[in-house]
Amino acid sequence: MSRPKRHHWWPQVQSRTWTNSQGLVHVTRCNGDVFTTSPLNIGVESELYTRFGDVDTKDTSIEEWFSAEIDSPARDMIEFLTNSAHIRRRNYKGDPAKVKLAKEVGYRVNSYVEYLHLPQEIRTAISQYVSALLVRNPYYLDKLTKFHNENNNAVKDIKNIALENMLSIYRIYKPVIERATIMIIRRDGDSEFIYSDGGLSVTEPWRDSYGIPFDLHIPLTPDIAVQVLPTPFKDDLSIAHISTMTNQGVARMNKIAVGTAKRFVFTRQPPAIEFITKNFGVPAPKNIGYRILNGKLETKYEPNRR
Repeated sequence: MSRPKRHHWWPQVQSRTWTNSQGLVHVTRCNGDVFTTSPLNIGVESELYTRFGDVDTKDTSIEEWFSAEIDSPARDMIEFLTNSAHIRRRNYKGDPAKVKLAKEVGYRVNSYVEYLHLPQEIRTAISQYVSALLVRNPYYLDKLTKFHNENNNAVKDIKNIALENMLSIYRIYKPVIERATIMIIRRDGDSEFIYSDGGLSVTEPWRDSYGIPFDLHIPLTPDIAVQVLPTPFKDDLSIAHISTMTNQGVARMNKIAVGTAKRFVFTRQPPAIEFITKNFGVPAPKNIGYRILNGKLETKYEPNRR
């Protein structure tokens, strides 16, 4: 049985959704240079998760585990979340102040709300996939490697320790995300969600205020994104509410993705060069905050806060 040598830290099950009609992805560098390539050549490194033993033996079981336990269920997850047949709708009239806030941050406000029922296997797939995306990125792994390098271990030992740490952190994130509020965001305009080689942005160490340790924005395809918000409430985990975003809202979310970029930004559409070069590697404004007030989750928008 052949062992994988090229490890896709951005799984092709997801990167393939960023392909255009020619089956290619637009890749933009920080200086605005653009080229197109196949998902086979994107988000990949040689032996990224390979553990090395004595006499140069190689253990690729982590990559095999990612493929079987994380990436394979993700196919069903993406198909489920992008299938409009699962969407349900009910009439809704929002509080005028909250409607105003929603519009300010780029949400489309309608006379109804949409949602879908999340089967447990889909929620589990989301928690597995998002947790894995967080830690399997080469820059996250490099951070772990540098941390363990302070002990002056052999290079081989340092990588093996870092890989074990990566798996441990995955196991910490997964149950928290599985119990979190999950929201689906769809684009409602010309602008698409974009992705970058910097992966997902999360605050570490976790926040210790208001029982909300972190929040996550995950561009899942160019058309939909997932928001993860762990709260101390006992929410109905079988429901995922759906929001739609205008071009303004998508741009605000895309600043998060472009802000994590190290070398490349990935788009399905021909890229908005000016937007990407302006925001490349620049941390996105933290102008939306959360807090628990009188037993309720409150969202606050401060447009001038960085």
